[in-house]
Amino acid sequence: MKTLMIYITCLMIPCPLLAFTNYIGYSGAPASNGTCTRSCHIQNSFSPSCQVTGFPEIYIPGQQYLISVHHNGEQPINQFNCSIRNNSDSTIAGTVSANENTSIYNTTNETNGVHWSTADTDSGTFIWTAPEPGVGDVTLYWSGLQGSRANGADQQIVLQASQQSSEIIYVPELPEKISLNQNYPNPFNNATTIPFEISRRCNIVLEISNLLGQLVRIFTISDAQPGCYVINWDGRDTKGNYITSGLYFYQLRTPDGNLTRKMTILR
Repeated sequence: MKTLMIYITCLMIPCPLLAFTNYIGYSGAPASNGTCTRSCHIQNSFSPSCQVTGFPEIYIPGQQYLISVHHNGEQPINQFNCSIRNNSDSTIAGTVSANENTSIYNTTNETNGVHWSTADTDSGTFIWTAPEPGVGDVTLYWSGLQGSRANGADQQIVLQASQQSSEIIYVPELPEKISLNQNYPNPFNNATTIPFEISRRCNIVLEISNLLGQLVRIFTISDAQPGCYVINWDGRDTKGNYITSGLYFYQLRTPDGNLTRKMTILR
């Protein structure tokens, strides 16, 4: 995955003192309102540690991806704006849906953007449904403030994804039952992909635990639509630390039953 992180250093321009949840349309994407970090606050009190994970390097058209926003520092993320665009014409790429601690915003020059539903949050997720075949390369634009306007750090993240080769044909289907497929690669070192399917609308949970049954990481999707999903896991626990080598279990929990598989991490 190609990642570009930019620490903003420029002159401050006065901005109305509104609640941070009201700042929308400032993801930094082309034709958006720029970045709120550039227009409202210029903070570099410490090195920011915000991360966006789960966005694939190569996406499957129509596939749904659980994208995670979190940090590895002491300060929560005050607020962020995020948008995913087509590289060819800067229009919205696919569809973003709110999930844990996030909400969708629509404003002039930026529709279907996502940000925190409540300011000063440590982590959350949203769902990106990749566009249909033919769109090509897409880019995720993320801009946010970690900490406060008095003692914080601005950060921008840009992630790029390419469409899966046309040699592989994607045929959207409605699954007949829930299924949990083997993660790939397996064994893995830094990151792995966990694919699964659900056949009806429901709340789902995917839990990762060690051999002692201790919970390592949990992913939740509220009111998930039927279809095929993938979770890209970076091998970190709930505190943002890389877990050690060994055998782990991942379990998909749904109202229709639970499914469990094994995976191996080799550091």
